[in-house]
Amino acid sequence: MNEHEYSFQIISYGRNEDCRILEACLKSWFKDPKTLNFVDPKMPYPFQFKKWISLSYDSPGVTTMVIKEKGWIIGYLSMRFNARTMDCHLFHLFIDPNHRRKGLAEKLIQKLENHGKNLGVKSFSLFVMPKNGPAKKLYEKLNYTEAGHSFKYIKRIAS
Repeated sequence: MNEHEYSFQIISYGRNEDCRILEACLKSWFKDPKTLNFVDPKMPYPFQFKKWISLSYDSPGVTTMVIKEKGWIIGYLSMRFNARTMDCHLFHLFIDPNHRRKGLAEKLIQKLENHGKNLGVKSFSLFVMPKNGPAKKLYEKLNYTEAGHSFKYIKRIAS
């Protein structure tokens, strides 16, 4: 990847202009339920920008970074910093399908990790969907190790 082709920028859900651009971008990415579910299983389909914000971005300590090519957002990643524990949780990693397999997700993770390290972060965590093999492979390449399993429990109520 040629570093000069891409730029990284921290954006804010508190800025109207960033929100306007992000809403258009995210709506174009999350046109189908499978893609939205891989990125955020809590999000209902169809994608709703205000719901996206209320579920993940209304709390303090969240930083979002985008990667751009020629001024267009082509990738996205957020982190939630816990100042009490000095830990960060990475979430909502997405690279535009037309720009995948170029090492951009790796670069985006590394840039946001460096931002966290500058804050004094001691560890990073993330969740990955069990069926998302490419993501698991990427995280292992970046020295993330599996720390447990998530299971979904359902209780059916008899009628």
